[in-house]
Amino acid sequence: MDDNTPEEIRQALRPIASLISKSEKAREKLAPGTWQHTMLSDNATALRLAVALMGEGDLGATSASRAECDDALRALRSMVDRVENTRAKFSPGTSQHTLQHNRLKALRIAEAAVQAESARRQPQRQRGYPGKGGPHGSDQDTQHR
Repeated sequence: MDDNTPEEIRQALRPIASLISKSEKAREKLAPGTWQHTMLSDNATALRLAVALMGEGDLGATSASRAECDDALRALRSMVDRVENTRAKFSPGTSQHTLQHNRLKALRIAEAAVQAESARRQPQRQRGYPGKGGPHGSDQDTQHR
């Protein structure tokens, strides 16, 4: 995200807000539990996280775990792929091509923001003890003590 100017980040917020709104409206028409409903929910969550990391949301950047960042990155990369494929269908200079171009630029800025946050996070470690026998190792180890 360091390569983007504050003005570029500000300009990216409008297409992202539009995508969040469109995702939420479309999700309302779908049955919960369907893959489409889940995908749109994941997309909206990823976009909200990106907006927060870009300094415009109510979600503090420190509240996102590495796992949440990684989930958001998967959703954002999927959106980037779909927008790239859609943009290729339109001729340059058309309003549809420009719309997809602006979305793509915004999604890449959002992706960079989430990637930077993910890189700052340490991988989450599993809590617990080695082996099955508690803090001292395996069950076999504790039987001989």
